[in-house]
Amino acid sequence: MEKLFNTDWNLLLQLALPMVLLAGLGMSLLLCSAFFPRDRPKIFLGVLLLAILGILFYTWMQWRVVVPLSQEMLLFDRFSYSLDLIVLVTLLIVLLLCSKYVSAEGTRSSEVYALFLFAVVGMMLIHHGADLIVIFLGIEIMSLSSYILTGSRRGIIRSYEAAMKYFILGSFASCFLLYGIALAYGVTGSTSLASLQSLSLAADTSGNTVLLTMSVAFLLVGLGFKIAAVPFHLWAPDVYEGAPTPVTAFMAAGVKTAAFAALLRIVLALGHLPQIPWIPVLWILSALTMTIGNLVALRQTHIKRLLAYSSVAHAGYLLVGVTAALQNNTLSDATLGGVVFYLFAYSLMTLGAFGVVVAMGHRGEQVEELSDFSGLSQRHPFLAAALTVFLLSMAGIPATIGFAGKFYLFAGAVEAGFYGLTILAVLNSVISVYYYFAPIIKMYFQPPRGYELPPLSYPLLAAVFLCLFTVLYLGIFPSDLFLMARESVKELIF
Repeated sequence: MEKLFNTDWNLLLQLALPMVLLAGLGMSLLLCSAFFPRDRPKIFLGVLLLAILGILFYTWMQWRVVVPLSQEMLLFDRFSYSLDLIVLVTLLIVLLLCSKYVSAEGTRSSEVYALFLFAVVGMMLIHHGADLIVIFLGIEIMSLSSYILTGSRRGIIRSYEAAMKYFILGSFASCFLLYGIALAYGVTGSTSLASLQSLSLAADTSGNTVLLTMSVAFLLVGLGFKIAAVPFHLWAPDVYEGAPTPVTAFMAAGVKTAAFAALLRIVLALGHLPQIPWIPVLWILSALTMTIGNLVALRQTHIKRLLAYSSVAHAGYLLVGVTAALQNNTLSDATLGGVVFYLFAYSLMTLGAFGVVVAMGHRGEQVEELSDFSGLSQRHPFLAAALTVFLLSMAGIPATIGFAGKFYLFAGAVEAGFYGLTILAVLNSVISVYYYFAPIIKMYFQPPRGYELPPLSYPLLAAVFLCLFTVLYLGIFPSDLFLMARESVKELIF
């Protein structure tokens, strides 16, 4: 209670203002939905875009001036604000993509937009969590919003099935997380990351080895589900396929970023525990995730399932960076900076690809098969060119942000001495070229099939163009973003 009264509430409000504003916006939208029967999607979208741009600018300014500070349950450093910037950019692009989805599905825009805002508030709680309970709370807020959004396609049984599967498996993952937190509390008497880090640095854990090992194992299982790492990835293809495409894009980019933030906080806090075989576990997890993700993707003919397994493979690449960062702390700046850079790169590539899939939809129907992309270069050259760039970037072709991201990740792994894991990652990147080229071949070398594309909305075109420009520009000039990513982890609290 004494700590509560000693908290500088003005400072806390200033530091956490983006979360407060987003939560306030979400509640305001729900009130509008309750008291105003007529939906106003264009007005809501315009106000939200302006508000999010303002929050983005404020978060950027906080990143520039913030001094690392821990406020009991929350912490504020450049690492957390850089992740905030990633999910805010994700939210901005997803809202632009939603303009077509909301009008086609007949869903109330205020409810959909509010759920996206609440999910981002949960993500920010994860980014700023200095306590396992706060991180768990953020995961639950993010997850509950995602479950509802997954099932928001009215009258579509597959959407309801995806939401139910996501909810049931997500609940099991939450149980693992909660039990892991309980065991950590049993060992330390606290759920604070600072207490766990002190225990890790002291390395005096005689008598608590079994409990700590079980705690870490349960936490890794829970977070492995959220990042869709093998063998906890089986939910991803079905949920990605059944969810509305803008929601799938949001989960693939935003949820994965927040889950990796939680994983990094916990791994860095407990990374010095001698009885936990961190390196072998993460090495195997990374190798299995990227290999199985890429091999299964080779067999996919459904565009969203293909991108789902692609997302699994990219989680494996990110785990390469996490493993390398844990091997040698003197390399953590460059290696962790590579992880942050790749999270941003992956988000842009994924959002752009799903943006094209949204644009291909017709009267509320989603694009299902790769054959639907046949002859797209003749029907809509811009969409074909944009999707080609996004897929080439995911494959790691030079002059795209995907190549730069993989270069920084793999360079960190080589510096840390993980030559075998790096070679495996490069081989997996080569394998991925095959299934990334499958849609490209259909777009440019097969005759047109299906319906004529209707005129695209300006918000949707703006979202695709923004992703396309950023993927190309940062692929050619990646150094500034990488320096920013390195600065983000130089004064990392945990």
